Amino acid sequence: MYAMKVSDRVYLLDTYAIGVPGTVGAYLVKGPKPALVDCGYASSYENVLAGLAEAGVKPSEVRYVIPTHVHLDHGGAAGRLLREMPNAEVFAHERGVPHLVDPTRLVESSTRVFGKAIMDLYGAPEPVPADRITAVGKEAHLDLGDGVTITMMHSPGHAPHQISLMLDGTKALLTADAVGIVYPGMKALIPTTPPPSFNPSELVATIGTLRQTTPSELLVPHFGTRKDVQWVFDKTAELVLKWVDEVKVLWKQKMTLDQAAEEMEKGVTRDAGMGDLPIYAKVSVRTSVMGIMHYLDKNA
Repeated sequence: MYAMKVSDRVYLLDTYAIGVPGTVGAYLVKGPKPALVDCGYASSYENVLAGLAEAGVKPSEVRYVIPTHVHLDHGGAAGRLLREMPNAEVFAHERGVPHLVDPTRLVESSTRVFGKAIMDLYGAPEPVPADRITAVGKEAHLDLGDGVTITMMHSPGHAPHQISLMLDGTKALLTADAVGIVYPGMKALIPTTPPPSFNPSELVATIGTLRQTTPSELLVPHFGTRKDVQWVFDKTAELVLKWVDEVKVLWKQKMTLDQAAEEMEKGVTRDAGMGDLPIYAKVSVRTSVMGIMHYLDKNA
């Protein structure tokens, strides 16, 4: 199953990232002008198309593709999907647009972070034609028709070009990576603090801004819907600052990335009540530790 109904208008599309379910999601908002929010890795674009089919939407019917930011698990498939979506327009934050048009620097940076073998699994993003992109600033609005409207809001911290989206009628908030990861079957929340542009003060400020929108539920890319809105906000803000402090101690001890990640895994494993973390959770911990160490290298 690739599509799970969230509400009358919204479907969670499981992209089965690298063949693993329940790790990277996109959201389809149905209306006369359907919108696809996030689209997963380039290598899993066919799973997104399968999800659309299960939700009863043809690719040619999609009018908007909205990568919340250009990280490969959110915008990697955008260029490839647009070949199947002749009537779709892309909306993205103005700082992310250049990387969609020419993903060369994005691929180079991601390869330095993850290595070539992992990048081969993720797939290379295809360029998005500039004339099919509308840039978003601090805030923008979309009308999908039939009373379905979306407010797009700049939500930096995880990345400077990230946006989150409010479904105005239901007050469901598509958070992007402004909140932490809670994988299905895991109790522990993992902060999303990747390189190269993680900024803890901006991320905590964004959580405060999103909290003020008083959402009814959170639609989270990693992974699923959350009714415990305040817990997710509180835990994310708490752990972002806690992880920065804890990684800073390890960083001062001159630990390597792998050593520091192993130390941070212990806390996640304990909080999750598991004997060992699944590999995708370990990758998330390592990437978040990497982002914090990169931030400390630049700012401490």
